[in-house]
Amino acid sequence: MTNLVTKNQIKFVQSLHRKKYRQKYSQFIVEGVKSVDELIHSAYKIDTIYALPDWINEHNTNTNALNVVQASKTDLERMSYFKTASPVIAVANNHSVDSISDSAWVLCLDDIKDPGNLGTIIRIADWYGITSIYASLETVDLYNPKTIASTMGSFTRVHVTYANLLEICESSKKQVFFTQMAGESIYTLPKHKEGIIVVGNEANGISDALLSTKHIDITIPKTGGAESLNAGVATAIVCDRLLR
Repeated sequence: MTNLVTKNQIKFVQSLHRKKYRQKYSQFIVEGVKSVDELIHSAYKIDTIYALPDWINEHNTNTNALNVVQASKTDLERMSYFKTASPVIAVANNHSVDSISDSAWVLCLDDIKDPGNLGTIIRIADWYGITSIYASLETVDLYNPKTIASTMGSFTRVHVTYANLLEICESSKKQVFFTQMAGESIYTLPKHKEGIIVVGNEANGISDALLSTKHIDITIPKTGGAESLNAGVATAIVCDRLLR
């Protein structure tokens, strides 16, 4: 463990706030006590952990083999992506897998733009035991600090792969379900043991290219006056109905 944070280290961590530098260095930041704890016990390779002395003392047995740098509150505030800094920030290497083993149910995210929505959906997937998510190439970056924070550590268990969703939907033997404003009610839908659930863009829904594929439109019937549901909320309701 080293005791001083250098200016270059602070600048480097700050650079990882931006996607182009996360891609350049193949690294990202994880903030928050719970998220860093999940990271430590995951398959991700950790480059450096910056933390307050209290955190280091409490986690000494778990971090002996890791590169831990003692940081001040001011250091962490300068490094943090958020207004309120966590007592610990980790820099980890991007984790990729050559192929993923699909769970019975799979989520496909078609152009999700909000990092908070993506993080929430990953956390929902983890809750329902969905380990595979395919995201369109236009979907927000998994390693956006807000996305990672919103998963509350679930990013370590759910594999997110950026892919051509048209190919995924056309080649799969699973039934494909599109979450739509109009379609068959999720409450009258026959029971399925597996499937692909496609969630569309927050503003525009599912893209025209995907609509040409074989699928079943499903909807959450409304009884009130709200125009629409948040993507994360809608995903949770659909998963709760289809997976139970």
